[in-house]
Amino acid sequence: MAQDDTGKLFGALADATCRRLVEIVAKRPMSPATLAEAAGLRAAELKRPLAALLRAGLIRSTDGVLSCVPQAVARFHAFAAALSRPSDGERAAPPDAVDANATAWAREWPAYPADAYAIGQRLLRLAWHVERALKDAAASAELVAVDLLLLDALILSGAPWTRTPTQLQAALLLTKGGITKCISRLEAQGLVERRPDPTDGRGVLVAATPRARKLIRTMVAEFQFGTDFVASMQMPADRRAQLAALLREMLALADAEALRRGTPAGPAGLA
Repeated sequence: MAQDDTGKLFGALADATCRRLVEIVAKRPMSPATLAEAAGLRAAELKRPLAALLRAGLIRSTDGVLSCVPQAVARFHAFAAALSRPSDGERAAPPDAVDANATAWAREWPAYPADAYAIGQRLLRLAWHVERALKDAAASAELVAVDLLLLDALILSGAPWTRTPTQLQAALLLTKGGITKCISRLEAQGLVERRPDPTDGRGVLVAATPRARKLIRTMVAEFQFGTDFVASMQMPADRRAQLAALLREMLALADAEALRRGTPAGPAGLA
């Protein structure tokens, strides 16, 4: 989903009237007039929130009958639950198990910062959410996680959606044999193809096929976002931007430390 489409989705969910309308239509299909009556709205009052829900893809209209988009209903309830919680950015979150462990850490090793320990523990838990979401998204297309990462790298490269095997190997931190197997697996499914590299007579380019681009567009359009993405979208925009900047800083420091130790840095990401 493009950033503008994502904004439409969350903009609709942020509106209490929109959320109430989805809850009503989720029970059974109905006409706009019936929906207005059930929601206690005049026809003119229904127009704006209904238009927002149609644009966001949460509700569809078929021959004048409104119904919920099936794959959006479960996500709607998850998003609505998150939106119903207090969002005051200044309010401290309640203590959790990591806080308890950090307190124990401080007791055992008072010379070392407990918050650094807590950061590592929370990143581990967040990494689990990210990995789980990636595996689930890949499995929905009968792929494995690394297949989806490779397709994403090709899509984000822009037209004509090609990269060399060496570029893909570096981005995904795979061995030469691993990247070859991944390309062959995707090629067998018609999702990538090998092409001669016009800049290198002996080189090969890996290109995403139209089928692959359609697959990725469909996955995003159906809101196949991971819990980490949804969670970050619930944060106030300024705090989300601050978190992104802090994580960028921490990642740069971690990569530098890995280089000092002579160990590989992490993958470049999904690009």
